[in-house]
Amino acid sequence: MKLCKTISNVMAVMAIATVMAACNQNSKEAAPQANTTPSAEKNSGLKIAFVQLDTLTNQYKYYQDVNDEFKKKQANAEATVNQKGKSFANQAQEFQRKAQSNQYTQEQFNNEQARLAKLQQDIQDLSTRLSVSLQEEQAKELQALTDTIQHFAESYAKEKGYDFILCKSSQIDNVLYASKAHDITDEVVKALNKRYDKSAKKSAAKETKKTETKK
Repeated sequence: MKLCKTISNVMAVMAIATVMAACNQNSKEAAPQANTTPSAEKNSGLKIAFVQLDTLTNQYKYYQDVNDEFKKKQANAEATVNQKGKSFANQAQEFQRKAQSNQYTQEQFNNEQARLAKLQQDIQDLSTRLSVSLQEEQAKELQALTDTIQHFAESYAKEKGYDFILCKSSQIDNVLYASKAHDITDEVVKALNKRYDKSAKKSAAKETKKTETKK
């Protein structure tokens, strides 16, 4: 029994799609402001850049850590379901063997058949619950990832003087053309990872203090 086998395969695509959707929403909100400029000459002075989301999700340490943790939880869930599935298969095989050799009374046969049917349903229900739980957790993590990138992009744009930072992706792409001269992916990834490393060090230091205090 394979549990949510497609989740890990689409995680990167979902992450990109989530961020792309956020970018599209931001663009819609920002568009009226851009259209209120009094002249085409002023519009031509807009400072625009873009980020390759495929590269960002592949190189952003926060995303990689979240993805690795999710895969561990998925593997544990699959192992739990598979273990129960193997146990059920063994019991079903034993039931069939005894039934074929007439070792059951009719009542025993009916009771054992009902028990195995319930056990099979319980395993299916467990698989569904774990799958739903993983998907819900994944959705929360992707939203947290989106919020982090959005908040960073806002502060980064203000710092560098950008009017727009667009999203570009091989999976979901609303940008038909973008010159490499405006690609700021590398510098954004470096800045995000630097901030994430700093945050991770602070968290590790807090955990160390807690451990020392308990001792």
